[in-house]
Amino acid sequence: MKPSTFLSLYEKLEKLVHRLPDSLQQPILREITPIKTIFLLQRAPRLVLLGPAGAGKVELLRALFGAEVVRAGEENLGDGTWQTFGQKSRGTLQLLDARRPASQNMLRAALAEETPDLFIFLRPALAIDDTLAAELAHAAEVVALTEQRGGRVRLLGVVQPGAEANTERARQELHACLHTRAGLSDRMVGTLAATSGSERERLAELVAIELPGEAQLEMARLSGNRALQKQIAQVVIKSVTAISTAIGAQPIPLADFPILTSLQATMVASIMHISGREMSVKLAAEFIAALGANIGAGLVLREGARAVLKFVPVWGNAVSGAVAGGGTYAMGRAASAYFIEGLSLTDARGLFRRRRKDAPLLGR
Repeated sequence: MKPSTFLSLYEKLEKLVHRLPDSLQQPILREITPIKTIFLLQRAPRLVLLGPAGAGKVELLRALFGAEVVRAGEENLGDGTWQTFGQKSRGTLQLLDARRPASQNMLRAALAEETPDLFIFLRPALAIDDTLAAELAHAAEVVALTEQRGGRVRLLGVVQPGAEANTERARQELHACLHTRAGLSDRMVGTLAATSGSERERLAELVAIELPGEAQLEMARLSGNRALQKQIAQVVIKSVTAISTAIGAQPIPLADFPILTSLQATMVASIMHISGREMSVKLAAEFIAALGANIGAGLVLREGARAVLKFVPVWGNAVSGAVAGGGTYAMGRAASAYFIEGLSLTDARGLFRRRRKDAPLLGR
């Protein structure tokens, strides 16, 4: 999926919006803009690795991707430049291994090329303390180089598991050590022992939280972290629901029909992308049909709501807007449940129908 695909979809939607009354265009376009920005500014997260040289990179990347992306033995292939790691269709991540013996000149050039999003001080649970002071000093120097260029610095301490190691004690020790350096202590966002599966998921969440908005979507996709994906999907669903409600409330018969159907299909395609799949408008349309979302019936019911309440037009428009918004929200929740949470199509269809009951005149 290319950003240009989303750009094309939203440009078509914006053209449809311009057919609506002037008073409605700007509020709707304001809701469209943040959604469009999420996808068009999407980029790979940029992480900088600090700490003792050697082991740890393979395990860290496995924890973030939830899969093998680097083979054992490729730990030290970094040369002080940005490396790109990824999985087909799910996304990529840029990593700068800034651990010694990377030269200051190489690191300075790399930090000038790209601004880091997050620093990770990685330490094995059974690490030998002899070189820790030197590693902390080196980390402080790398952080200082970034700040000299106006970069925002956030530091996360991570303890890698080790056989017969007390990882919680190792985490506490790392936390205390990082606080001994003023240049690191003030920039810490926490420490974590990435041992169990739940802790590795927590690692992906902590990393994503500290990333700028344009890198969070890629992190959610490549990590496969459902909590992150649901959070981003909910932003899209809420905005599209608000737009649908506003459009559906318009008193012009049938004027909202092409806009709503385009908007809902784009919403479902966006949720597919968030889940780590390739975006497909065709598959989105097939999913909507599989939900039993009868467009024709929805159109009749929504226009019927206006006709029944024609003697109180303000309430008639409000009911019609609620019908459109309620249907869109139900569809978005069903799409999130199916593509992100892993519900079966039957269960997603059931969720869609239950959500529709909240709005008796719901059409789609």
